[in-house]
Amino acid sequence: MYPVSQEFQDKVRSYNRKIFGKVQIDYSDPFIDQSVQIATNENNHTSYPRQIADGVQEPIGKYIALDGTWTLGNDTLVLAPGPGEEEKAQMGWWGSSLSDANGGFATNPKLTVTFFSRPIRSLKVVGDSKRNEFPVDFVMTLYGGGDTILYQETVVDNTQINWDKSIEQINEVIKMEIEISKWNMPNRCVKILEFFTSIQETYGQDDIFSIELLEERETSSGSLPVGNISSNEITIRFNNESKKFDIGNKQSSLYNLIKPGRRIRVWAGMEKDDGEQELVPLGVFWAKNWNIPEQKVYAELVGRDRLESLRNTTFSTSIVEVNKSLYDLAIEVLTDAGLKENEYWVDEELKNIVIPYSYFEPQSHREALRKIAEAGLGQVYCNREGIIRVEGSSFTQTRIENSVVTTFLKAEFPANVEIVDAYGITNDDCFSKSNPSRMEKVANIVEVETQPLRPGAIQEVYQTNEGIPIAAGETKTLTIYFNSTPCIDVSLSIEGTGTIQSSTIYAWGAGITVTSASTGTFKIIASGKPLTVQNKDKATAKDNTSIIENGELRYTFPANPLVQDVAMAQNIADKLLAYYKDPKADLNINWIGNPALELGDVVTVYDYYTEEIQERGYYYITKQELEITGDLRARLEGRRAI
Repeated sequence: MYPVSQEFQDKVRSYNRKIFGKVQIDYSDPFIDQSVQIATNENNHTSYPRQIADGVQEPIGKYIALDGTWTLGNDTLVLAPGPGEEEKAQMGWWGSSLSDANGGFATNPKLTVTFFSRPIRSLKVVGDSKRNEFPVDFVMTLYGGGDTILYQETVVDNTQINWDKSIEQINEVIKMEIEISKWNMPNRCVKILEFFTSIQETYGQDDIFSIELLEERETSSGSLPVGNISSNEITIRFNNESKKFDIGNKQSSLYNLIKPGRRIRVWAGMEKDDGEQELVPLGVFWAKNWNIPEQKVYAELVGRDRLESLRNTTFSTSIVEVNKSLYDLAIEVLTDAGLKENEYWVDEELKNIVIPYSYFEPQSHREALRKIAEAGLGQVYCNREGIIRVEGSSFTQTRIENSVVTTFLKAEFPANVEIVDAYGITNDDCFSKSNPSRMEKVANIVEVETQPLRPGAIQEVYQTNEGIPIAAGETKTLTIYFNSTPCIDVSLSIEGTGTIQSSTIYAWGAGITVTSASTGTFKIIASGKPLTVQNKDKATAKDNTSIIENGELRYTFPANPLVQDVAMAQNIADKLLAYYKDPKADLNINWIGNPALELGDVVTVYDYYTEEIQERGYYYITKQELEITGDLRARLEGRRAI
């Protein structure tokens, strides 16, 4: 559960509560909007001009520069970030030319940002706060199509590190430029941390008609929920009485910005007695569809979380990974998709599952993650902070076991007892409740077939069909594709005229450069060990008692290329049987809801209630639907935990 105050918990159960939402949309972000292009007329040997449009205005420290500000042994300065380190260290644009004694330049440093047509309502330029350096005299220019000047701001004798100015809205700007003619210190290069003004808008309760959230960890597939991966969805209806969201409204501050791919952050909460708002996050999403009916007074936005975008990106491995764990493979997939370390979490339990040979044919990053989760009997989903979580099979059960607390019950049972620390939902909180028992989620015979990748004998895996002509002194580069993939231990040879100057060998083929001192033809021959699925085994687990009571209910685990040995297959079969051999009454409730509850949290409800007998059940949340319209209604699905 997201941490909230006791006042929040009390008010969320009250009859006169008022729940409202908050939405923040980044309409322009250079890492979302690939139309943003940044150019300079000069750069230092270490300079990151793209950072001038990322919204970060502070460098991580005072960078060392050979301009007289650094002496050997001065440990208060830091090294500039090297290649690949710029994601963790803000530096911005550093020019190459130095200012003269008066702060002027022989050639004025210039920074230009181009983008799709958009409105501009403010200007900003930020210098280096750690070095106390900033532009003194500069000109900012906004351009329309055909380099038409739409607006120009000339600044003289600026004294601020962070300079900004609000202006009357200028529409259809496609380029903005700053030319710096004077710096505040002599013998310095320009250092700009921020220039491009991103457009971010925040909407409160008066701007929002409704928010609907769908989040889930398990998808209904008519079978056992194995290897689950799902995308959460948000639907927001904004007040559009002003026609601000209308696509054709050129006077709107959002003109030309109502597009898919915009990042959305959503919160829900309430106002406390002291007037402060207490909000909990509902997730991070990216705009998928906008619906703005002209006859209505609302604009509707549908967004999906990060996992949805991984459907449209491709992952493939160029080499065969040997003895890599599911943990390592998951991180490889996530980093290949462009995620940073703070944007995902992988369960260390997956380090215990090592795959002898792993190779991924081209497929979506999402599908690769699904196969990893399936092989580990885990699940993949996004949490409320937008972090992709890859959990192992024991994560939820371990969490439940760790939530057992010892308490002293007075009343009729004056003794210390162990109970599960869970969020209690009473009958008064529920509009309706059911405990469905689904036989399609029961299996008393589980079969898991291995897909063992094994190397074959060394053999020819490629030979050029016809001789390739090459002239004296010529260099040829070619790509070959093996007859069988993947392959390991590949060697290359050449027949005829020429020599192999260099080569890069992959699991699927090779890139080769051939040179020759004389004219002739050549052929390339590749030999290696193809990896193929050989000698499949089948692991079976069954429960005779369940078979007698329920009849044979067979489940065949999907063929998964990462399940390669009998021990792993048997472990999968045993775990699935242990959990799914008996029918379980799960939980479906329509209730007043609590936005602080998250997927995987444990709730307790009355399974049976009379004045004499109260039987409680414990369930972990697998799916939630929240509807916020000033109040809150919720639908919750849970899987029995105990």
